[in-house]
Amino acid sequence: MILDLSTLEPKHIYATMIQCIVPRPIAWVLSDNGNQTYNLAPFSYFNGVSSKPPIISISISEKRDGSKKDTWVNIENRDHFIVHLAQSRQAALVSATAASLPFGQSELKANRIAVTDENDWPLPRLQQAAIAMLCRRHQIIEVGETPQALVLGQIEKIYLAEAITQPSDAPAPRIDIAAFNPLARLGGDDYSAIETAFTVKRPAWGQSHRRKVAKGPNA
Repeated sequence: MILDLSTLEPKHIYATMIQCIVPRPIAWVLSDNGNQTYNLAPFSYFNGVSSKPPIISISISEKRDGSKKDTWVNIENRDHFIVHLAQSRQAALVSATAASLPFGQSELKANRIAVTDENDWPLPRLQQAAIAMLCRRHQIIEVGETPQALVLGQIEKIYLAEAITQPSDAPAPRIDIAAFNPLARLGGDDYSAIETAFTVKRPAWGQSHRRKVAKGPNA
């Protein structure tokens, strides 16, 4: 089957894309409403872009009425935001924060989510989040006919909960993926957890670079 996307409505293209591009990490974004409250919303069009400087990307659509989503407005106006990485046990809470509230009303208050202040940073992070990336707006690019905001954020600091880290010979600790158990987005209302992780060793320089089939958990 070949789908000619030029013949499909945007909503059907979106539904197909989010089922194909799986699993996706979720950016659980806290931003400043500008009225002494904070906005919290999940976005799954999200990934890393570069490491020097450390840049992440988040794609944010407009609201149904054609106005910019609150996260888009907040980052555009106040630069700082925090990207949290949720754990699988937090799926219901992440989904709840996707509900549309009037601008200026806080999902934190509506869902009784606690935050904790972060030293030398203008925004608090979620108290129960195991990973939080403290970001500053690098660039916002409007893409497409709608348009969509491609937000590029530079990570300045990363909070890692001690419960998900392991000692490492490298300057940074190693993340224990089983302890972290990140939440991933699938299509529709579906989510996923990492039930099995396995390692595939890359060949050392000078050795044969022929591809070998990795025997994963379902091979």
